[in-house]
Amino acid sequence: MAVELLAVPALLMSMTEIAGLAKVQRPVVTTWRRRHRDFPAPAGGDAAQPLFDPRQVADWLISTGRADRDQIEPELSLYTLTGLADQYPGTDLVAAVTALICLRYVTDENEPLADGTDDDLAVLREQAAVIDPDDLLLLSEVCGIPPTAGWLAAFVDELIEAAWGCRQAFERIMAARNRFRVGALSASAVSPALARLIAELSGTRELARRTNSLIVTDPATGAGDLLAAVAHVLGPDCAPMFTGAEANPVLARLVRRRLTVHGVPAVDMDIRVGVELPDESGDPDVVVTQIPYMPGEDRDAVAVLDSVGDVAVRMTAGRFAVVLGPAAALADDLPPFSAAARARADLLKSDMVEGIVRLPGGLMPFRPGYETALWVLTQARHSRWRGRVLLADVSDRSLTADVVRDLAEDVITWRRDGYVPQAHRRTFGVQAEVSSLVDPPRPLMTARRLDSQRERKADADERVTLLTRYGADLDRFGANATADRGHVGTEALAAAHRQPATEAIGVLVRQRRLVMRKGTRLAPADVGGSGKHVVLGAEEVLGFRRPGERRVDLEVFANRYRNARLTEPGDVLVTMNPRTGAMIDHDGYAIAEYPVRILRIPETEAEQFTPRVLAALLFADGSGKRPAGAVRTVNSFKEQRVPLLQVAEVRHLDILFASIDARRALAQREIDMLDELCHVATGGLIDGTLTLVSNGK
Repeated sequence: MAVELLAVPALLMSMTEIAGLAKVQRPVVTTWRRRHRDFPAPAGGDAAQPLFDPRQVADWLISTGRADRDQIEPELSLYTLTGLADQYPGTDLVAAVTALICLRYVTDENEPLADGTDDDLAVLREQAAVIDPDDLLLLSEVCGIPPTAGWLAAFVDELIEAAWGCRQAFERIMAARNRFRVGALSASAVSPALARLIAELSGTRELARRTNSLIVTDPATGAGDLLAAVAHVLGPDCAPMFTGAEANPVLARLVRRRLTVHGVPAVDMDIRVGVELPDESGDPDVVVTQIPYMPGEDRDAVAVLDSVGDVAVRMTAGRFAVVLGPAAALADDLPPFSAAARARADLLKSDMVEGIVRLPGGLMPFRPGYETALWVLTQARHSRWRGRVLLADVSDRSLTADVVRDLAEDVITWRRDGYVPQAHRRTFGVQAEVSSLVDPPRPLMTARRLDSQRERKADADERVTLLTRYGADLDRFGANATADRGHVGTEALAAAHRQPATEAIGVLVRQRRLVMRKGTRLAPADVGGSGKHVVLGAEEVLGFRRPGERRVDLEVFANRYRNARLTEPGDVLVTMNPRTGAMIDHDGYAIAEYPVRILRIPETEAEQFTPRVLAALLFADGSGKRPAGAVRTVNSFKEQRVPLLQVAEVRHLDILFASIDARRALAQREIDMLDELCHVATGGLIDGTLTLVSNGK
């Protein structure tokens, strides 16, 4: 580490960085400063660029309910460490921080590194010398910390405590590696979701149940994302041998430290500096790796496929490999009869390819435009399922936890021991005959026309049933159209000079005639397609997304959002961003996601407001619209005014809205059925599972 690292830096936070910490837009911080007198005063900078004390900002966010302590404390500690990269070399900083995390893990994870004395660093160096006498892990990094920079240990202690452990702290450093400005560390980084998918597809779980002597190898280790993901999936109860090769000695040492905090003993890892794997990796049980990135103009598809072939020759029966590489060579169309097309066909015909997955973009953060695919390899020459391959294309969706789980289950239940492929309905995977892909060559990621005969018949039967049912339902709708569509009372009398009084939302809340609750800020990683609690955010309120598509697990919500409150039946959910809108949550027990607010009607105001009436009156006069080019509406939500109708008018209006809702629901059911009818019929004709016949009309 550079000799300039002498005194404890006084890190201050800009308003943009405060917005990042609080996960809000930059103008929100300006609003907080203007409206809240208790917002921390600037601790530096100038009037144009004020700077703030990070601890004061964090305390204010927590005390005002704008942030959860369990979430913001690790972020604050991480901000403190990444902020040092503005003054000191990022490579040295990451090396020192990860070495200290590893040192605490190996000595005693429950005991802090620093005890507040002047000889903290001397003690740490002695411990490092005892633990790592051959300097394979952390000795050089700890000894490289300048004598007057022992305060760094206290910073690392804060991160470990806030992250609830050394492994979690280490992985937070890895997740924020781009903020340290270390290009070599970020160049081959993959997203956590992709690393988890590769680990799940690798077959390590299956093999660990059969043997205690696994060898897991990555011949292009990089920063160890894939090996660490495998170690995490296996957990501390399984200790395979981890081997790998990395030409950069800084990264090789970092990988050793990373595996150490994942619970891998030194005797169970062999990460070599260089491009040659250790001898113990000659016959690995599992290979997880990525083909080194090359720019598109320099990329040679044949060389990519040769690299996959080099991995495939290591595979014998019962061993698996997962290779990440460019989709252009591994999954997309290749020129017919080209050398690349022949090389890919040869690999497919070798009975070594178990599955091919076309991935969505953006899974390599350092190269967001790089399109990738996975090949899952295993020996199947003596399998009854030889001559087939499983294809999956998820390039049109995000790699959520649900998608990772379903993809892994598709592959694991495909043709591995103990499973019958025909007994499992796959979510994404499509069984394909290799001969149908290579003779003549065809695109790998095409339609379900490649399904097995049994699957095709099941799909066809299901679609015929759906079409028959939809046809009968539509006939019933037509026959009972008048009876089903109830009367909508539109009787009214002309009235003059009866402008109702209005009142501001903020005043109604202060008078306790309405109750207002703020929405909850949710981490994107906590939101998926399954879970107990429905998420109702701006997209749901504005009708861009149907309620129920996004959910949060019950345990996740209880543990991570302890201060959040669920909706109640009849709550009105309101948003003003990106435009104004309101909806009624009839079911309740949902999560209102920021910036959505909850308006609740007390029982004492049941005659003045009903959920339907309140939702309709909000913004009914056109107020709340955002002028072109403006970043906010003219009035804040609390300044929006609501007409105060007479009790009888509220009652009649609610009856009208109820009848309109009933008619709208019936019409929506018919529209949904017509849309699905088009989808099923078209899909069946495209993949050959249906043929339409004339009904004589």
